[in-house]
Amino acid sequence: MSSEPTVIDTVQITPPRDPFARAQPTDYLWVLLRPVYKARQLIHSERLVRIAVTNQKAGKLELLRLEALTEGEATVSEGNRIEVLVDHGTQRLRFGPSNLQIVPPRRGLGGFMLAHSVDWCHRTCPEYIVTPILLPGAEGTDTAEARDKLFRRAGFDIQPLDGGKVRAQVGRAGDLVSSWDMQRVELLEMADLLRRLREQESETLKTQASNNTLKAQIEQLRRTDMGSRFAIGCLITLAIFQALLLLWVVLR
Repeated sequence: MSSEPTVIDTVQITPPRDPFARAQPTDYLWVLLRPVYKARQLIHSERLVRIAVTNQKAGKLELLRLEALTEGEATVSEGNRIEVLVDHGTQRLRFGPSNLQIVPPRRGLGGFMLAHSVDWCHRTCPEYIVTPILLPGAEGTDTAEARDKLFRRAGFDIQPLDGGKVRAQVGRAGDLVSSWDMQRVELLEMADLLRRLREQESETLKTQASNNTLKAQIEQLRRTDMGSRFAIGCLITLAIFQALLLLWVVLR
């Protein structure tokens, strides 16, 4: 029996290269998040958000990526984005990422981005099969409920799995529904955006002119007040001098 050690060859598996690792935005969308009130109190003010749209092909693969660009908001890795990866060879598509997190939350932004992605699928590949999405489990939390409601509105069937995870699935891309809450999110066309910017600039100029007028009036009142105080001081000094002079005449 041979006592020679057995040599096992190990092969290092290199993950496939992402063909869209350097994909850059090809277009931009502007949306207006309407103000949110609770008990007649303003909770969230009106906000303008820019969405970067990336649409690129690599062989039989095609990528659509929507990424919300929000300033001053902390986002998680791969957050604030929705992707659709289409394989034209197998006629399948996949939505991602699985850890969908959109900031600011509960403003309707995620619903708009998903609806825009579904509308693109309707125009590009309505007969393609949609790969089920495996979502992390967080049953009972507000975040999970909002996420499941978002996918149900888009036409996905939500099914709980063992281990607390959730699966969202639908048959074909044409079975999805493209809709969002238009009372919370408004898509701005470029002409409409320029008009709003001009109106805002006009209001800013009017406010600045009004402030300059008020500053001039305040400065004029300050100068008038200083002149009045000086005149009153002179009159008081003259009255005191006359009183002293009259007293001196009486004493003389």
